[in-house]
Amino acid sequence: MRTNDNTTPQCCTGCRLRPEVCVCADAPRLDVSTRLVVIIHSKEWRRSTNTGYLARLATRDGDVRLHGLPHQTVSSAGIDAGSPSTLVLFPGCGAQPLTSEYIAPLTRPLTLLVPDGNWNQTQHMMRRVPMLRQARPVRLDGSMLDVHRLRRNTFADRMSTFEAIAQALGILEGHAAEDHLLDFFRQVLSRMVQNQRRGRSTGANAMAP
Repeated sequence: MRTNDNTTPQCCTGCRLRPEVCVCADAPRLDVSTRLVVIIHSKEWRRSTNTGYLARLATRDGDVRLHGLPHQTVSSAGIDAGSPSTLVLFPGCGAQPLTSEYIAPLTRPLTLLVPDGNWNQTQHMMRRVPMLRQARPVRLDGSMLDVHRLRRNTFADRMSTFEAIAQALGILEGHAAEDHLLDFFRQVLSRMVQNQRRGRSTGANAMAP
């Protein structure tokens, strides 16, 4: 991926890491039948620990859209939110466990909407974004994954957005997809640690906005 400047060590526009630890070439870019759309809260987008944006690298047609930009409404173009085959991954009241039995009668291809933000932000997004409000809510009941944590979590049963995406696609697409995504995620986390250390040593920002 190209960087922002040819003379200074700016961050990659794809993976947000510095050029020497860029992971874009290692991204699996899985060709999955499920349409994956991640709706990221604009305040979360700039956080160095955000992982939702990795959906664009990990899957061939992964789609990332922003919510909360001034005077803009998140686009719902191309999404039939009222279809029974459009699911939203959110563990709120009324969410059904995402299982192979649950999705078996649904018409393919499926669309998976994933709101990305902290708990309060995603709750507000579920109420304010029409396509999230209209889609069928599902939740993950699987165990936590054994991966490094980028940020401290008050609730032990919550995971990063990318972990949730990997588990969900493991159910929707098969365990091989989940394994590929988690291998990539562990590599990204390792590079992020290197990236942050290099950023502190040089006094530069660790991640691009």
